[in-house]
Order: sequence, then structure tokens, then C-alpha cells
Amino acid sequence: MKIDKLQVKNFRNLKKIEYEPSSGLNVLVGDNAQGKTNLLESIFVLATGNSFRNAADTNLMNYEAEGYTIKSSYTISERCFEASLHYQLNGYKNALINNKKSSQKHTDRLRVVLFTPDDLFLVKGSPSKRRSFLDFILKQLSTEYIFNLDNYAAILKKRNLLLKNEQTTGKAFAVINEVFIENAIRLVIQRINFVNILDDINRAVFREINGGTNDIKIRYALSFAIDSDKINMAVLQDALRKEIEKNKKSEVLRRKTLAGPHLDDLNFYQDGRLARTFSSQGQQRNLAISLKLAEMYAFKKIKGSYPLFLLDEVLAELDEKKRSLLIKHLQKADFQTFLTSVDFENIDDGEASIFLIKEGRLIRKEN
Repeated sequence: MKIDKLQVKNFRNLKKIEYEPSSGLNVLVGDNAQGKTNLLESIFVLATGNSFRNAADTNLMNYEAEGYTIKSSYTISERCFEASLHYQLNGYKNALINNKKSSQKHTDRLRVVLFTPDDLFLVKGSPSKRRSFLDFILKQLSTEYIFNLDNYAAILKKRNLLLKNEQTTGKAFAVINEVFIENAIRLVIQRINFVNILDDINRAVFREINGGTNDIKIRYALSFAIDSDKINMAVLQDALRKEIEKNKKSEVLRRKTLAGPHLDDLNFYQDGRLARTFSSQGQQRNLAISLKLAEMYAFKKIKGSYPLFLLDEVLAELDEKKRSLLIKHLQKADFQTFLTSVDFENIDDGEASIFLIKEGRLIRKEN
């Protein structure tokens, strides 16, 4: 998957951008508040329909405009597509692919993996951040996962409502319990399968971009105990059912569900030790970056093509050696990367397309 042409109009400070990126590494250089991140954000919004900065559409418009438009010509496995997203101040929002109405479940929409400075805290941050990390990529990989996640959220809400209203002794609650368990485990199985793929890929990626030999492992951490060495649907359902029974009094007292994928987590280990506790801040950051790269390769393994890789100001957080190793990896990669930076040191301009962006305009190509 590669963007051939991008057009952005009245999106934040980008009044009019026409951009033809290279198929490899693209670097957007400029001082702070010049529009580098806004350009990344426009690609993300076109792909997902939403901002990664949690901004409402009305806040994405240029202050002098009454709407914004983002268009792109792109290829997926040598097939050509055109996508557009148009928003107007009156709330009208229209997404098209090849001039036909589209949704975020469309099989031919743009897909992205995003890295922002907030992701540097993926390893030591809250469990909800790691669950969001899994959910975001899995929703791009599988419409079945979207269906299962939406179902689970709805059933969890109903179950919590019954707990809140102290309606836990009737037939309705027993039925909800079984539906809850079934949907929870479907979600857990999909997550575990993906984490196993991610774990295999990440080990090699981490060593390459860090120039070391550390052993990295990723494990899916359930919010309930299992008594078997085997992991399958029946074993997990039985384990969750037992956990719910064990938590019965506590759930009634606290009026909420105390086990399930909404409370699961990811554990990262470096040389056998829990990374969030024992790894240095620099090692945790390096692991976060390798995880995002591993996401790219896992996506390719599952879907047969790469998503777009968007990296916002990652170089400033790395030492010179790590910056150089990451840039070399991106320059030789088969996927398309968009990287923002305040400068382009350590970047071989023969193997990257470097543009200067200033006051919301692409000023010139630096190579």
C-alpha cells in the first residue's frame, strides 16, 4: 500500500497541499508548529475517519474555512484507488473510495501504523494504552474483530447495568453471563493469535534497530487464571466462568465486571525480566519503536501488503546510534514511511525524499 498523490485543503494550517511522495522514506522537515504533524494527521484522518489527537472535525478545519477536504491516489498490490474525505461546518461528512460511499470497514481503504511521542510510554504506561494498541491494529486487519469488539462492548455494558441495578439473581443475568463469556473468549483468542505473530517478528526487529542481542518476549496477560497448559476456546471459557463465579460477591459489591478482555494486558520481557519494571527508560523507548515496526511486518504477513507507516518526531527521542539504525532500516524497507523531524541529520538524501514544510506549505524538496 503506497500513496502516489495526496491533496489536502483547509485542514488545520494546511490551506492547500499537493504532494507526490516517494514510495519509500519520506521526511517532512521544519520547525515546530509549521504543519509537519498536521500533514501526518491528514493521512491518518483519511484512513480512519478520526484524528489521532482526539480533535473534533470542527477543530480540524482551517480557521478561515467552512470545511476541509483530503484526497489521495494510492495503490494496493498494484491496484489503483482514489479516496476522498470531505467535511463541512454544518456537520456533513462524506467519505468515498473510487467515487462510491465508503466506511471504515471498506476492504480497500488506507491502513496505517502510527507512532507518536506518546507511544514511547507504551511499555510502562497504563494497560488501557496497550489494549488500544492491540485493538487499533486488529480492527484494521479484521472486520470480524470489529464485529466481536463491538458485540463485547455492548454485552459488557448490559452486564454492568444489571450489576449496578442489583439484578443478578434472575434468568436474564444467567443468559447475559453465557453470552458475555462466549464473546469475551472470541476476542481473547484473536488477540492471543496476533500477539504470538507479533512476538516472533518483534524479536528480530528489536535486535536489528538496537544493534544488540537482547531477548525480547511479548505475552498476552489474561485478567483471569487458567489451570491448563493448553489455550483453546473451551479451556478459556471454563476459566472465565470460574473466575466470574469466584468474583460473584465482589462484582455485586463493586457493581462492575471484574474479569474479561476489557481488563487484559500485554507483558513485555527483556532478557526474562518484566520490561516495565526492570528495563531503563531508553530500553523501553527502543522496545516501543520496535513494536511499531513489528506491527508493520505482522500486517504484511497476515494481509499480504503493508500499511503506511507514520512517525511523528521519533528521532528526537533517540541517541545518534539508534537514530542511524532506525533510518537505515526505514530506507531499505519495502513499505512507505512518512517521518517528521526538525532536521535531517543521519538521513542519506539519496535514499529518502525530504521536503521542507513551513507555515503549512511544502516549500521545497531538499534533495
